[in-house]
Amino acid sequence: MVPVAAPRFELAECNSDEERAFVEALHARAEAGEWYADSWRVWGDRLTLSVTPSDTDPANACGLRTLRIDFDGASVRFGPDETHQFATDLDPARPGVSFLDSRPVSELAAAAADWLERELRRPIVRHEWDRLDRDGVAPRLWVLADSGEAIVARGYPTPDFGPPDRVVPVCG
Repeated sequence: MVPVAAPRFELAECNSDEERAFVEALHARAEAGEWYADSWRVWGDRLTLSVTPSDTDPANACGLRTLRIDFDGASVRFGPDETHQFATDLDPARPGVSFLDSRPVSELAAAAADWLERELRRPIVRHEWDRLDRDGVAPRLWVLADSGEAIVARGYPTPDFGPPDRVVPVCG
């Protein structure tokens, strides 16, 4: 896991006892699992937590995924944020997004933390090509190693580039 240092969410910002219980449960899991949230935000009627695994290599530094948990006091949604900017609601109809309700807050927090910890353990590799693309960039492609899903690209490796010159483990 790649920890991202961020300040703890101030419990005084919680709008309800349910939000406070949810935050405290996630803080306990974060401390036990040694992971950190990039941000905690209150958006009107919901609390949003995000964690962004990143490539920390200075030459290739970038955010790789935005993992998000939204809690509204009675239900929780968790999944990858497709925009990386919280511009849309997490839609349970989209692959990888889950929605749970009608459960105690502690169960909702545990389910969200379980998902987040599984996602943080997923290995990510960086495919590197030395050849420059049409814009003079040496392409890089970050991939979830367990599924082969490309998650971030820099440059334009066309099919004639062939296999990458190197595959570098990044995190997970």
